[in-house]
Amino acid sequence: MEKEKGVFMRKELSEGPQAVLKTLHETREEVKAAADLLRSLAGAGVERGFVIGSGTSFHASLYLQYLLNRLTDFHATAVPASEFAEWGPTRHTKYFIIGYSQSGESSDIVEAFKVAKAAGVKTIAITNTPGSTLTRISDAYIVTRAGEEKAVAATKTFDVQLTAALMLAYELSGKQLGELERAAEAAENVLRVDSEIRSLAERYIKAEHAFSLGKDSAYPIALEAALKLKEAAMVHAEGFAAREFLHGPVQLVDETTPILAFAPSVEAFKGSLKAFEKIAQYKAPLILVGPGASQFAGYATFRVEITRVEGSASAIPLVKFAQLFAYHLSVLKGLDPDKPTKLTKVVKY
Repeated sequence: MEKEKGVFMRKELSEGPQAVLKTLHETREEVKAAADLLRSLAGAGVERGFVIGSGTSFHASLYLQYLLNRLTDFHATAVPASEFAEWGPTRHTKYFIIGYSQSGESSDIVEAFKVAKAAGVKTIAITNTPGSTLTRISDAYIVTRAGEEKAVAATKTFDVQLTAALMLAYELSGKQLGELERAAEAAENVLRVDSEIRSLAERYIKAEHAFSLGKDSAYPIALEAALKLKEAAMVHAEGFAAREFLHGPVQLVDETTPILAFAPSVEAFKGSLKAFEKIAQYKAPLILVGPGASQFAGYATFRVEITRVEGSASAIPLVKFAQLFAYHLSVLKGLDPDKPTKLTKVVKY
């Protein structure tokens, strides 16, 4: 009997909501210490910094950039860890670095932190691995509580990266954490419609190309959705901010090109209507994912309603749909999403 494929990815993405709650309840002191470090830097006139990461962790970096810039007095710029040496400042050290790495061992981010440390730059690590190199060389760290993740494609570890970002931004801005508990429940609700998501994925087994679009805090989620389709389902997929899709990429769509569109709110969907109108002209199947998606039935082939969560915490249930969709598409195609043939869990070279 053939071994079932994608066992770990399916198990781990299902563990995401509980990992969110565990991180929420067990990392508050670590989050406060990281926030206190940033506050001390602000007192010394350092309010600008960089958030770095690679792959999925870079998408978490973009999300934290969004939160810090929108909710706090800090200004952050997300840069891929592998590019930080070329993109980072060379004339001064009045900045901070926050680095994401699930393993805490990724060579790109470890090297960036070592260079920063030598220059006297303060660093904060967000990792899922206690005792990792990144925790040892950082001035403060948040160790997320996802537990071991065996599948190559990150799922629950991304969920807790989003959680850590929300906790840090909320701590700095004085917001209450109740929305994270509601976001975890909303993600559980996505898991409860697993069979519907599988049926949706089944329609696109033959799709060779796909796009994912995002608005506001859902833009990093669109990028992550495209990455999951590439990693797990061997689909050439690209993510864009919704209106940016009109600046060139829309040229590539036709009736065979599925497009996933993510939004954290009805207002964000409204801000994407021009893109939806253009997509409809070319009869590309549009799948809307988010709170209030059913209000835009006239533009979409399918709507996936997500439980409404205040603020940017909706990213947590939104990405749960993306993970499930990529998982089902992979297995339906006969692939094993646990073991992409050309990828490794940690990039150390």
